Amino acid sequence: MPLFLFYASSFGRSLKNLDPQQRVIIARIIESLEIYYSTGCNLSKVLESETRFFYKKFRHDFYEAGVEGKLRVVLRKDGSNCVAILAGNHDQVRKFLA
Repeated sequence: MPLFLFYASSFGRSLKNLDPQQRVIIARIIESLEIYYSTGCNLSKVLESETRFFYKKFRHDFYEAGVEGKLRVVLRKDGSNCVAILAGNHDQVRKFLA
């Protein structure tokens, strides 16, 4: 079953705090998530284009995804809908989840 990616307004606000180079990395994460979700969470399909892609569960309905370095996208999963709620570095993610 494919999953669908949506964006919370908080995600857009978090992008404003990033520099242009960081936004490029976040775009790569989003592209990887689109592939991952549209293929029924087939990790091998994503790894063909982003060899360092990761996707892991934090707790309950919260997940994080990334492709390199310290930048991540935090998502909340609700059934087949996944909502991107934050883009930021490791410290920002920890602060958000606290």
